[in-house]
Amino acid sequence: MVFQKAMGMEDICNRLRPILGKKVDELYFRYSVAETREEQNEIAQFLRALYQKNLNKLLDKGVLLEPPRKEVIDGDYKLATVSYSGKKLFPFTLRDRDWPRHVCVTGMSGSGKTTLAFHIIQNFIDKKKPFLIFDWKKSFRPLLNASPNLMCFTVGDDRISNHFKMNINRPPKGVAPKEWINVLCDLLTESFFVSFGVHKVLLETLDEAFKEWGVYQGSENYPTWNHLKWRLEEKLGKAGGREGGWIESALRIASLLTFGDFGKTVNYKGNKAVKVEELLDKEVIFELNSLGSIEKKFFCEFVLTYIYKLKKARQNEVEVGFDHAILVDEAHNIFLKQPTHFSNESVTDMIYREMREYGTSLICLDQHISKISDTVKGNSACHIAFQQQLPQDIWDIGDLMQLRENKQFFSQLPVGSAIVKLSERYTSPFLVEVPMANLRKDNITNENVKGRMDALIQTRAFADGEDPQFQRSLVDADIIEDEAKKLKAENKIEVRVEPIVEEAPEVANFTSAQNYLYSQVWKRLLKGEGLESIEKSLENNGKYTSSDIMKVINYAF
Repeated sequence: MVFQKAMGMEDICNRLRPILGKKVDELYFRYSVAETREEQNEIAQFLRALYQKNLNKLLDKGVLLEPPRKEVIDGDYKLATVSYSGKKLFPFTLRDRDWPRHVCVTGMSGSGKTTLAFHIIQNFIDKKKPFLIFDWKKSFRPLLNASPNLMCFTVGDDRISNHFKMNINRPPKGVAPKEWINVLCDLLTESFFVSFGVHKVLLETLDEAFKEWGVYQGSENYPTWNHLKWRLEEKLGKAGGREGGWIESALRIASLLTFGDFGKTVNYKGNKAVKVEELLDKEVIFELNSLGSIEKKFFCEFVLTYIYKLKKARQNEVEVGFDHAILVDEAHNIFLKQPTHFSNESVTDMIYREMREYGTSLICLDQHISKISDTVKGNSACHIAFQQQLPQDIWDIGDLMQLRENKQFFSQLPVGSAIVKLSERYTSPFLVEVPMANLRKDNITNENVKGRMDALIQTRAFADGEDPQFQRSLVDADIIEDEAKKLKAENKIEVRVEPIVEEAPEVANFTSAQNYLYSQVWKRLLKGEGLESIEKSLENNGKYTSSDIMKVINYAF
């Protein structure tokens, strides 16, 4: 006999139903109500013959998973096609309310994860849903051809489009400075794997700087990590023993946060760069390939934390609708399965659990599900598993999808095929096929990105009125030209020169050195030099103490 496994008639009918439809139900009904054993055996033999005819090639090695009914998984976002026994049935879709419960996509390199991600993002573009992508390998750049509004920031690479800059010490709107200091120190402690003692040094140094700069009294002038680095260097010269070791570790963190173009990105004090708050209703890619591994990890964790705290401060009610998505490539770097060094739960795991309440979907892509934290695996309402080869990955995903007895399925999946497990609507795993994304073949050069971003930033400056002269020239060019000609003809142009105060007034509570320093800053400001440029120049000069510079710059601000 051809059959290798004993299967009941119900199992056989369940596997034949997607292919033969209602005919199988009719045969099974006749089998169930047969009056004689001979009639029942005759129907059973017929069903087995049908099974052999249609599924003989897949009896031992094929991926046979009973698909859901079409109406059960009907939704608005078409991602793939449900498949059974090599036959494509109907679209696999998700609904708006499925996204905030998060999606986890895993599979070995080249199995189809990024292709699926392209289809997900294309859906968001079509439905005008804002999103943010953490792109570790420059994989998502071709999406620029899918939307004229898509922004691509090359974080830490000034040669292309490093327009996203901020002072990471400045809290999101609605978050108290002391609360933000605690959150930031927790995040730094986890990102850099340092001890309780280093956390103490960072917390105290930030607190001292905030007090000196008047942040707790309402000042909007926040110190950067350049200032904190000076403070730590001064402390290191006075400390010894265990505390000296803590300060050295804290100083290593400050050195990384102030080094190169990445240092410019996270210590910016101007008003020209794009900020996180402006991106929550935009289509955004953060390209991170120019950063080091630690820089990538910290940047992603920081932005996630900032968005979480910002949304939490804004939102008075939970259970809002789906309004924003964040796609995290190489997710194990952010949501890594390992013991925490500082608290019972990492900041990012807490964010993954709670972000759903604020209408944000987290979509994780990774090659190894065994490396992803249990929080991600346990709090993702949709798991999509492509081909897996690592035994631990196969074991984990087999248990997760309740396919322990058939875990060999995951190593047999062809490229572009995946097994899906939903937490509601249809809770059994089923097979889907992801179509090719032709957009992935597009080549987007650095010049293309730079041109796109320069144009978008210029448009943003015009819309915000940051260049009123240029704005007026665009809006009323003819009127201005006519008026200029008229004034010139009538010779009525009059230039008035206002008297300039050349000496800065003395500040009562300043020392003589600080007053001298203030007079130099005053003169340079009168010449039109920016405060940030002056501050950097004084920092590099080396003649003044960090505390004097901070006090004078803060007063001038």
